[in-house]
Amino acid sequence: MLNMNRERTTIIIGKTGTGKTTKALELFDGEPIVKYANEYDIDDNYSIPLDKGILIEECHYKPNINMIVRTLIEYRGKVVLTSLNQKDVPKQIMDKCKIKRAGTKNYAYEKMKQNGCSNIETMIDEPNLSIFELVAAYKKSGDRDKIARLLKHNRPFDEQILSWLVSTVGVNKIGFLDAKVKRRWASAYFYELLAYAHEGGSSGRLDIPRRRAKDKRPYVCKKIGLKESDWYLLNQLKQNKDFQKSMKKRLNKIERTMVGLNPKKESLPKRNTQLTLGDF
Repeated sequence: MLNMNRERTTIIIGKTGTGKTTKALELFDGEPIVKYANEYDIDDNYSIPLDKGILIEECHYKPNINMIVRTLIEYRGKVVLTSLNQKDVPKQIMDKCKIKRAGTKNYAYEKMKQNGCSNIETMIDEPNLSIFELVAAYKKSGDRDKIARLLKHNRPFDEQILSWLVSTVGVNKIGFLDAKVKRRWASAYFYELLAYAHEGGSSGRLDIPRRRAKDKRPYVCKKIGLKESDWYLLNQLKQNKDFQKSMKKRLNKIERTMVGLNPKKESLPKRNTQLTLGDF
């Protein structure tokens, strides 16, 4: 007989910045096991202590349906899921969950205010997008000026955005940007070239690579006093000089480069020698 989970699973649904992960973690007594839905691999649900709990993130993106449903049936401890929306969560999972809305309050905005960012109004002229939303806009939009502004505003981690756009832009162009531009020239120049490397108009599902097992971003966030999921706030927070000083003290050289605190001081190439995608 199956050891049925007595407590109905909660799925928290909300847009980026509405505090889904924070709300989910508040439902646990301690620190749960955290897994991403597309990489979910727990197959021995009976070996996990009942007071540990499991948090399954991003259930809107290619969830491992069979293994997640199995956990929802077998594990008797607390299980909480998160998703950007409801429509992309498979019915097999939704049928076993009760919905909790994250709400519309932008916690990213509030957190920036708490950290002394006085020019916050001008910092959010362009929308703060998740990596999923940013890649979708990159593929579809024909307004490449807008895409350049979105990239420069959101400042996605260079290695991540390049790897997620390989199938859209092509290996040659991505290789050029990776070898000749990334961290060699100003980040604004990198994002502009990336924006104009594709004309837009693409459709179909996002072809996103698997999350790397050793992602250093959660570790960096913890070192500077943030939650592991707060990476998306760094671009805004580091504009505060006091916060910058604190980051520089806590992070090593590689980590400072990773968060964009050690920018190259090289100027853009002169017009007659400027590198372009056509040179590759």
